Amino acid sequence: MTTHDDQTDQSDQISPSYELEPTAPVPSLPGSVRVGEDIEETLDMLAADLYLQSSSCVGEFGDFHLVLSHGSIQESLIIKMMIDPKYRSMPWSRTHVWSIGEQRVEPGNKLHSMTHWHEILADAGSMPPEQFHHLPGHLPDADALYAKELTEHLEWREKGHDRIDFVLLDHQSLYKGISNACSDKLFEVCAESSGIWMHQRCLDAARFISVLGIGPAGRALLKEIEHDHTKIPLTPIGGHLRWYLDGYACQHTQDQYTNEERPENTQ
Repeated sequence: MTTHDDQTDQSDQISPSYELEPTAPVPSLPGSVRVGEDIEETLDMLAADLYLQSSSCVGEFGDFHLVLSHGSIQESLIIKMMIDPKYRSMPWSRTHVWSIGEQRVEPGNKLHSMTHWHEILADAGSMPPEQFHHLPGHLPDADALYAKELTEHLEWREKGHDRIDFVLLDHQSLYKGISNACSDKLFEVCAESSGIWMHQRCLDAARFISVLGIGPAGRALLKEIEHDHTKIPLTPIGGHLRWYLDGYACQHTQDQYTNEERPENTQ
């Protein structure tokens, strides 16, 4: 595992009495960076941070508000947290799950992300049904309705703490936040997809923003943003931004199927 933190103490010295294996370079990105040797180690690092953040927020506020993008790797993470003994005490019964965005479909539709999260977490995770917050994408005022619901769940917290606790993004959802300096909305209609997506300023205000970049998609993401941080559509306000990358994304290995099922025709 290789790490880089924006708060790393550069004054630490390595004893000259022995030699260490050189560590693989860690991408220079705003916030902090965690690099796993393979996909499984990367997911484990993210799971550990999600678990700690949820426990801390439940202890301080009584609940935990988690914004999830949807995809197969995100599902792998959540399933891992449900079956791995290290994370089985994750406080799902005090967790509220929110969508970062949805297409113009109604709750219950197989294309709705909350349909998938409900199937995974409702029984095994013991999450009450009312803690799955379904964005009503089929309604004309879905953005306003969902923003009102989120605000009502956070406004009782002390001012400054009335924000999302944890956001999980991947290489695709990273760019889906709506950026509009003239808007004061929390959610808006995306002109390109016509779906409803969280506003960038709402993402920026989150307590903890995680970005998962693995495999070829993670490598492509790094190639685009590592040397041009202006392309990163996030500017955290008082929160923490952390990147979770695997060895292939960072070009530490050329095996993109490390710890992942290979296609049958791959040698």
